[in-house]
Amino acid sequence: MINLSKKHLYNRARDLDPDSYNLSKLSYLQKIILGTDGTVTQLIESIVGEPLKLEKLAESDLPQCIGKGAQRRIITLNGALTGLPYLYADSLVYHHNMAADFSQALLETRMPIGKAWEKFQIETYKTLKHWGFERAATTAKHFVIEPDELLLYRTYFVYSQGKIIFEITEKFPCRWFIQAEQLNQQPELSTLVSGI
Repeated sequence: MINLSKKHLYNRARDLDPDSYNLSKLSYLQKIILGTDGTVTQLIESIVGEPLKLEKLAESDLPQCIGKGAQRRIITLNGALTGLPYLYADSLVYHHNMAADFSQALLETRMPIGKAWEKFQIETYKTLKHWGFERAATTAKHFVIEPDELLLYRTYFVYSQGKIIFEITEKFPCRWFIQAEQLNQQPELSTLVSGI
């Protein structure tokens, strides 16, 4: 697990002071999602009881000074059955530091990163850069929430064979994944994430 320590807490809105917005505000499920060092795709699939599919929102090449073949990739992970967006991710992908087949799968398919590194048996190590709370702002449209609502986020680095292969920022609404009891309400999957 990734240690969600106060040392790595960084709230991106000035009114969200760390004395009020910290680990004590998180549910057990939120702590597990933010703290996992495994594949978040499989974890969320287990929590919500449906497979996830990737929707690419944007891809763009980065300047050569960042790395040959480096790319920015923005996606959502949506429920294959419900269509609900469970996670938003903004990633820097360092293709030059990874195996060609793994890189090709990320470029040419809609396979989530976690499923790709499992398929190609990529050994990884993750380190947390920071985590915290932020206003949804323009990301709100992807979750159909208001721009002033809070998101939980984490940014971490993924290494393989001693080289950085990803810098990933994952986000989801703060009011989602609150109660474990919601897991027993499979016909009402929307209550798990929306609180409605």
